[in-house]
Amino acid sequence: MTETTKRWLESAKTDSNVAEHLFEHYYPKPLEIICYHSQLAALKASPLP
Repeated sequence: MTETTKRWLESAKTDSNVAEHLFEHYYPKPLEIICYHSQLAALKASPLP
């Protein structure tokens, strides 16, 4: 795995952690922001076509 790939996957994990933190600790839940970070994490963790 290249260094660039590792950094990209770390960024995906960070986005996932942000979404999880917002979901668990904020009220009212900022659903738009949670969805945004979840989508970023999924896109970053997915293989390229």
